[in-house]
This record gives sequence, structure tokens and C-alpha cells, in this order.
Amino acid sequence: MMVMVTMVDGFWMQALAVMTGLFAIWIAQSLSKRIFGASRSRGRKKSLASRHFIKGAQLLARSRSLSISARNASNNPEARSLAKEANREADLAISMDPLDAASYVLKALALDQQGLGHEALRSMDIALSPEIAPSLSPSELADALIKRGDLLLATFKGGGGRKKLLAAAISDFERSLQISPDNPKVLCMLGMAQEKSRMFANAESSYERALGLDPELDDARAGLLRLRP
Repeated sequence: MMVMVTMVDGFWMQALAVMTGLFAIWIAQSLSKRIFGASRSRGRKKSLASRHFIKGAQLLARSRSLSISARNASNNPEARSLAKEANREADLAISMDPLDAASYVLKALALDQQGLGHEALRSMDIALSPEIAPSLSPSELADALIKRGDLLLATFKGGGGRKKLLAAAISDFERSLQISPDNPKVLCMLGMAQEKSRMFANAESSYERALGLDPELDDARAGLLRLRP
């Protein structure tokens, strides 16, 4: 039984890593396009912040590209170095425009790329704080909630005190789905979190909804197989 639990946990974490790795690349590119388009109409200081953000997003994309073949940035010194540079650019952007949530999201992605999940989570908490979050569009807010949910899941290691992390992750995924209800990958991630929380009926429903939207989503199908042996 212990071997089976270990295998399931390993599969679950591997599936989550693949899904969220692709998401991290997408959100950095998406936010970069938004910032670039807005930079022309901003003041000089905010324009400089946008330049640092764009440079940081480009560095992060290069780091991600290199680390895909190595499975993670820690296995590739160049990828890790690029992630550190991306983090520095995010800090510069924040110093010039501290009320723009996009730069905090970029910082979180760069920290996560270095394996610094707890620090990344703190940056996402700032991005989603009541003072900062209004700078995000609805779709960007949904994406940021997904990323924070991902970080919360990655922090979860089991045990009573950690159950709050799962509850917070489920809340973030549900809030994201309120904005964008037809996202099969988020439904699958929600199912994973519910499965970890032993909310098996809810997890089964989430996996079914995900497959209804994307019949080719293997992770959702695997989740159903785990729940329906």
C-alpha cells in the first residue's frame, strides 16, 4: 500500500509540474505583451519599469527553455543564472512602479524557477493583495490565482498543519474558474487539490468537467482512473 501511495504521489507531482511549467511560460509572455502595449502611454518612471519587466520576462523565457531539457533550472547553471537575472529585473521594475502586480508575478515566476517556492509564494501574495491586484485585468487575475494555487500545492507535504495550504489552493482555483469557467487544465488542477484533500466526489466531478472540455487531457483521465480503480 505504501508503495502504491508513493507511486500515485509521484505521478501527481510530475503531472502538476508539466502543466504549471507550461503555464509559467504563457503567463510571463502574456503579461509582457500587456506591459509593452501600455508602456507608450505611461510616464517615464513607469516606462522604465516596463522595460525592466519585458527584459525580465525574456530572461525567464530563456531560462524556462533551457531547463525543460534538464527537467529543472537547478540542473542547468545557465538556466538558473538567467532566472536570477530575471528576478533582478523584476525587482528593478517593482522599485519604479510598486503598484503594478505584473512585476510581482514575474518575480514569483523567477523565484519558482530557482526552486525558491516559499519566496515565490510571498511575492504572489503581494501581487494578489487588495492594494496591488486591481492593476490586473480579469484574465490576468485568473492566471495569477492559478499560479498561487500551484505554489500552494507545491508547498504541501502532507500533515495536519499543511491542510490549510490545500484549502487555500482549492479556493484560488475556484476563484480563477469564476472568472474563466471553461479552463480544463485549471479544472484538472482543482481535481488534483481536491483529491489530495480526500474530497473524492468533488475531485471526480472536476476531472469529469475537465474531460468534457478537453477529452485529450490525460492527467484528468488518469485522475478518474485513480478514483475508479
